[in-house]
Amino acid sequence: MALPSDVHRLLPAFLAAAQSESFSAAARLLGITPAAVSKSVRLLEQRLGRVLFQRNTHYVVLTEEGVSLREQISPLWHALNQALEKPADEPEGLVRISVIPGFGRYRLMPALAGFQQRYPKVRLDLAMDPRRVNLIGERIDVAIGQRSVQDTRIVAREIAPMRMMLAASPAYLARFGTPRSPEDLLHHRCLAHRNPGNGRLQSWLAQGLTLEEQHVWLISTFPDVLVDAALAGMGIVSLADWYLEPHIAEGRLLPLLREAWVEPQPLWVKYPSHQLAPRARVFVDFLLRTFTK
Repeated sequence: MALPSDVHRLLPAFLAAAQSESFSAAARLLGITPAAVSKSVRLLEQRLGRVLFQRNTHYVVLTEEGVSLREQISPLWHALNQALEKPADEPEGLVRISVIPGFGRYRLMPALAGFQQRYPKVRLDLAMDPRRVNLIGERIDVAIGQRSVQDTRIVAREIAPMRMMLAASPAYLARFGTPRSPEDLLHHRCLAHRNPGNGRLQSWLAQGLTLEEQHVWLISTFPDVLVDAALAGMGIVSLADWYLEPHIAEGRLLPLLREAWVEPQPLWVKYPSHQLAPRARVFVDFLLRTFTK
């Protein structure tokens, strides 16, 4: 049976009087008059159809029904007050995140320790998903990747772009020569990434060079395998900058055909357009601060 709508506003007077066994002490605790406490208790008794206190001129005592009600609602009321009084600057809870694997492994992960030091009560559920996700349908709080489906319910904020690079090891180039044009790649040992989401091989270079499987010496859905193969001198690889930049910087791989590289492609932080929970809002703000140039 549904309770009358005004019962909830009468509970503080009852709980304060039950704690102090005095309407006057309850009134001081609540900052109201003893008459107001007495009225609230009387109305609560009428609404519930129970006598909650035995009264005389000196004190009030809980009846058996009053004790039972106090034991049932006091823990719930305390928990509710704790939840409502929690400081707004202490976000906590779980944030569900979908991120493209390379960015997640090589860009996001190195920064997460700093985030969790700042927000120690925020927990992260991190899915490295090389696929399009349905943020609303899958109840994902934040996604990081390329912008694809246009959905007016989704907010998309641009962050640092991704650049596809082409490289090979010095040992490979010494053995097989250096390609001078994109067409030369068809005569080299190419190491290709297959997108596990759609099964297609990754396109190469600005002209959108498409490698057929007969042109490829090694295919993998796991980019790190291709990096290892390139470092071992097995062929030429085309992958995002976060996979190849460290090895190019240290000379283990050499960049090829720079003039034909695809222009950097933006990445996006995406989240449902409804008002974000504090735990998700601080994570989005962290991403924008960290990865927006």
